[in-house]
Amino acid sequence: MRRPTGIRRSSVRGIALVLVLWVIALLTVMALGLTTTQRTENALTRNQIEAARFRAQAEAALALTVLNLLTTPLEMVPVEEVWVPNAMPRSVVFDGVELTVTLSNEASRLDLNLATRDQLAALIELAQGEEGYDVAKRDALADAILDWRDEDDLTQLNGAEDGDYENAGLPYGAADEPFHSVEELRDVLGMTRELYQRLAPDLTVYNDTENVEERFASAQVLAAIQGIPQDDAEQLVVERDQPVLPDGQTARQVNRGGPLYRVRVAPGGATGAGWQMEALVSVQRGQQPPFEVLWRRYGLLAEPADAAGQVAADE
Repeated sequence: MRRPTGIRRSSVRGIALVLVLWVIALLTVMALGLTTTQRTENALTRNQIEAARFRAQAEAALALTVLNLLTTPLEMVPVEEVWVPNAMPRSVVFDGVELTVTLSNEASRLDLNLATRDQLAALIELAQGEEGYDVAKRDALADAILDWRDEDDLTQLNGAEDGDYENAGLPYGAADEPFHSVEELRDVLGMTRELYQRLAPDLTVYNDTENVEERFASAQVLAAIQGIPQDDAEQLVVERDQPVLPDGQTARQVNRGGPLYRVRVAPGGATGAGWQMEALVSVQRGQQPPFEVLWRRYGLLAEPADAAGQVAADE
């Protein structure tokens, strides 16, 4: 029995309509995918351009800083143009772009491989702050640092050797050798991210003179090496940086320590995320070459101010 022609045509039209709707849906999904891909590629391109632009600006700021360090201050040079390595932010402008440059003397930091147990404990206590102060954790971390850098497997009173790292579920033990970088401190048993961020700006592994340059040291370092309260150390810093000449001008400091300096460059007035560069340079006038960049590294600034120590891999 033959079916009515009208019913057959209705079925064909229905199938065609469904197919058209499926094709439209597929094309819509493809269009959305292409749009998303295009937006992602545009964002990546903008990030690459911004990163390249910042690297060029940071290199210019680094060159300007080294030039200032290589220049002998003259009497006719305004005192504010003599860059003192006291870790105070300084604004510079390149082609209308403001950058913040922070210059510090590497010898004004406490060497992680030479600091005494008391100095480490004092610095950790200051980093903990009054709210997070914990004597047991302070002593345990100070001793764990000693156990990490010494060559034996004998545990300090409150320290940590291989067995303690194993019990903590870590796939490594104490290095039993000097720290190769401050970042290595993050692997020491008991170290937290927040505490490391507070400790890192006052530590180094490049000051092998066994002396700390107190003229440019932070209040935390002064408190740790002199065994004084932080309030007293902060007062010393204020008095140290006060004008000493009758006309209210700061004395021109020809000797700015060295030869190692830490230079940090960040966008001017940055409060949120953004690029930053940090470099360690050796500046020695009269030698060839007169300066050398030992390392430089780039990374993203984090929201909290304490995250300034976080950086990307070395270049």
